[in-house]
Amino acid sequence: MAWGKKKSGGGGGVAWLALIVALAALFLAWKAYERTGGDLDGILRLPVGEMEVGEGEGDETAVERQAGLAQARARLLARRTEVAARRNLRQAQEEVAEVRDQLQGAYKGAGDQAREGWRELDADLERLQGQLRDGGSRAVETLDSVVDKMRRIGEDG
Repeated sequence: MAWGKKKSGGGGGVAWLALIVALAALFLAWKAYERTGGDLDGILRLPVGEMEVGEGEGDETAVERQAGLAQARARLLARRTEVAARRNLRQAQEEVAEVRDQLQGAYKGAGDQAREGWRELDADLERLQGQLRDGGSRAVETLDSVVDKMRRIGEDG
């Protein structure tokens, strides 16, 4: 029966604590986003509904393509440690082949400019795939270059 006897006061400290924890979580999430290469300019530059697109393609296609690029970049980055240690190169090679197939589908209905960027990226992916097949020592450099190119293409829309 002691509960609820005082209707005034109480709960203020818990509310402040919850606010501080929420702000700390927001700060940590923002720092994690920055570590992955995100910045405030990228968020504020263009709203998702107004993304720049190539000739004859819709907003959904451009958004799907950017999502595909981000996913492909993450898949390749996940294999970087193995490639650097020259372990599981066959699986890394298969991953690159899957990424190429995935991106080829994403760029199927793209405009001329986007398809030209895709051709260059696909050539780099093909070179990476060959280096992985041969066990080449330059595979890590090529992988880093491809991931950087994917990031730039994603930023450009």
